[in-house]
Amino acid sequence: MHTKLKIVLAGGMLLIGAGVAPRDALAQGYGSRGPGQQVYCASNDSRGTRCQVPWRDSVLAQQMSKAACVQGRTWGSDPHSVWVKGGCRGNFSDARGYGRHDRDSREVYCASNDSRGTRCKMPWRYSVLSRQMSDAACIEGRTWGSDSYSVWVKGGCRAQFRDARGDRPRR
Repeated sequence: MHTKLKIVLAGGMLLIGAGVAPRDALAQGYGSRGPGQQVYCASNDSRGTRCQVPWRDSVLAQQMSKAACVQGRTWGSDPHSVWVKGGCRGNFSDARGYGRHDRDSREVYCASNDSRGTRCKMPWRYSVLSRQMSDAACIEGRTWGSDSYSVWVKGGCRAQFRDARGDRPRR
């Protein structure tokens, strides 16, 4: 019995040494393998968790919680993992393949909470606001803007954004 305990403890130390915390979770996959695959990762009871994903860089494909999912504050990604906290729950996708198929139905949520500004990474070059989610006004150039592969929001603007391709005139 004493030997089994040593083996279990040694295995646990190897996991900790490899950077795998006990709260790490294996993300639940949805959809088929390849482009369009999503994984669900959830912070329950406002506790943080980390979910493994089969890609290097993630985007929030669909927020599933009432609690805000704000990149850099309540969710983020590292190579092959997504972390969530503060009650954020959502489906995450590979940033490289996100939106390549059925671009018009893909949206990314970005929120300025407590009127503080934030910047959200986008899987496409330029974005347009598709659905305002806040009482505070979302005014392009004043409380939100888009630049290469990101959107910035401030002043309490919270909204869903989508790929601007198709909305801009071709040159």
